[in-house]
Amino acid sequence: MIKKFYFFSLFAISTLAQADFCPCPGNFNLIHIGDPLSQILKTCCAPTSQKIYKQQPPVPQKWTYNVTPPTNPINSIQGSVELIVTFDETEKVTNITVNAQSLTNTNCGPSSTVSFDVSTPNTIQVGNTMKTVEAICGKPQFIQKGISPQNNPNAPTITELQYVGPPPITLVFENAILKEIQK
Repeated sequence: MIKKFYFFSLFAISTLAQADFCPCPGNFNLIHIGDPLSQILKTCCAPTSQKIYKQQPPVPQKWTYNVTPPTNPINSIQGSVELIVTFDETEKVTNITVNAQSLTNTNCGPSSTVSFDVSTPNTIQVGNTMKTVEAICGKPQFIQKGISPQNNPNAPTITELQYVGPPPITLVFENAILKEIQK
């Protein structure tokens, strides 16, 4: 009987962890993805902080890195290689340029490897996302952004309610509708 209780408890906890609802921070009232901001402010306690901003559409970007190549025992002078990664407005890599040579993939991680295999660790390629490139290459030294449409009236209003507590939770609303629960 006790084994069944533990199994059911673990099943319930794992199901709640993957669900699109959670208890309010500070009390046990349930909130769901899709709930309006006004309802959550009435149901839950007051947030620790609140941030409201207009979400502008993504724009094309160029990220520049100065990558140090593997040491060359023959040449004592060590330079760096300029790596430029170009992203489109969907935040996907469209071009990779290394010292003015266009490539479809390259290595930019801390442990350089020489390989033409795309599955090599620390390799980025055309089609990767910004998050993938940042995870492999780190933060770029320079970011050049395209021009964004100014004061887009159709840009959604994003509201973030942050709750400090065990655990800290951020509720993200788009146009006053709950879209994401960040734990």
